[in-house]
Amino acid sequence: MTFETERLIIRTSDSSFSGELLRYYSENRVFFEKHEPVWPEQYYTQEYQRRMLEAEEQNMEKQASAYYYFSRKEEPERIIGTISFVRIRKEPYASTIFGYNLHEDFQGHGYCTEACRGAIREVLKFAHIHRIESRVMTDNLKSVHVLERLGFSYEGTEIAGILIGGSFRDHFRYAWINPEY
Repeated sequence: MTFETERLIIRTSDSSFSGELLRYYSENRVFFEKHEPVWPEQYYTQEYQRRMLEAEEQNMEKQASAYYYFSRKEEPERIIGTISFVRIRKEPYASTIFGYNLHEDFQGHGYCTEACRGAIREVLKFAHIHRIESRVMTDNLKSVHVLERLGFSYEGTEIAGILIGGSFRDHFRYAWINPEY
């Protein structure tokens, strides 16, 4: 599935763009390693990315998770960011965990906020979600600002919550409550 926002084209997982995705992760490897778990070397192969996209497609069909990839309209073949909704849970939780990342070269232009706003609208169309949760490292102020622009509320700090770069790091916890649930 593909949809558009004012400046972006947003697609759901499709194994046909594994090469594009590999390029994206390879170009941003050093930058992302500051904020994400350390991935095994095989992560940076087209075969691994193809298998991951196939698994994402299957999980979306089961409404277990949803992944979105976005590009600028003037360069639709180049992925500049990713969005994920994982652990989509049915009632009584009716919740999901939300994450995103953006190519280092495209930060500061509002692309991530625009894409996330569109992806939230789309995921709410197929999954009955009351609460969207997100965690962000305490020193990642750009990501904090994205969440705040999207209307997420700060809920506290999770101490040593996620393994990043070989160390368990503190994360701010944010949540958005669906007012139309």
